[in-house]
Amino acid sequence: MTTSITQSTPHATSPRDRASGFTLVELLVVIAIIGVLVGLLLPAVQAAREAARRTQCKNNMKQIVLGMTMFEHTFRHYPYSRTGSLWRILPFVEQADLGQKFNAAKHPNFDIPSASEYKWGYNGSLSTDWSNKDDLIEGAAAELSVFQCPSRTGSSSILDSDGLALGVADYTTPRVPALRPEGHPLYYRGGEPQMQFSTAMTPASGSRNRNPNNQGGRASSILDGLSHTLMYYECLGSPELFVRGKMAGTTGGASIAWAGAGDGVKMRAYRADNMLADTSNSNSGKSTSADLSLPDAPTDCSKTSAWEATIDTCGTYRSLNHTNKSQPFSFHASSVHVGLCDGSSRTITDTIDQGVFLNLMLRDDRQLPGEY
Repeated sequence: MTTSITQSTPHATSPRDRASGFTLVELLVVIAIIGVLVGLLLPAVQAAREAARRTQCKNNMKQIVLGMTMFEHTFRHYPYSRTGSLWRILPFVEQADLGQKFNAAKHPNFDIPSASEYKWGYNGSLSTDWSNKDDLIEGAAAELSVFQCPSRTGSSSILDSDGLALGVADYTTPRVPALRPEGHPLYYRGGEPQMQFSTAMTPASGSRNRNPNNQGGRASSILDGLSHTLMYYECLGSPELFVRGKMAGTTGGASIAWAGAGDGVKMRAYRADNMLADTSNSNSGKSTSADLSLPDAPTDCSKTSAWEATIDTCGTYRSLNHTNKSQPFSFHASSVHVGLCDGSSRTITDTIDQGVFLNLMLRDDRQLPGEY
């Protein structure tokens, strides 16, 4: 009997026989593709998020100016910003409970008999014996989203003179600046820049003291029209100092609190390369010539900041979006949100003509701005 021995020969392994999975090369290719897609999509996502924040910020501005409008309809005058204005509209921006704490307060230094008016008149210190002092301290520290831009960075509170925390505000009323662009009708008189022109909230009496009884202007005092008069603008980043979008210091910004501190920012212009918002080297622009309606031409355009008309002559100064120290300032690229007295909010570019912006700030200069 013959035994047959069959020798098996090895055969090639088919792809199906291999263990399932990725090779290292395949895995690296997939990772690279994902990285490219993330790189392409991330800017779009960030842009969409910033667009949403910008829209919310603009809506905050609208809520504020509508609150001021309702306050004026109720009390027949606007708040006076030198004693704070945002805290006075708390009931009109869905903060009725918090508003009641301030409505119930009374400063010990003033006799305010009317129970129908807001009485707090915060002037920068809570060390005195306020009525319901503890409630005020707790309330003033609140961080209210309606008064803060969602694009802000930095701290969300500032410290008052007693070291008490106050919730930050990113919106403020304008104060009449000394800036007078060349050729502006309100330029100079008697050799001096003219300051006695009114913004929306300037008291009808012209008095600019800090008495909390002082009433702001009325809608009927806005002779240029509600849609042509600015009531609020952005000034972000308190208390840190920001210059050209970057933090330049942990302090030195406008330091605005919704509970009254820092409300009202008087504008100054800065040369573009003044990266610390230094004000020690300023042009003044006074007139010493025979024609006292024309300012002196600046003799030194190397000066890094300016209060007055010299900004146009030197041609290198920025009065919007350079710094939050003393200007309208926003974290939104090349623009600032403003609120008008008709209850609307608008986005303006930071290259707006300085004369046009000045006309918007004043309620009774009879200079109507064109397109902006």
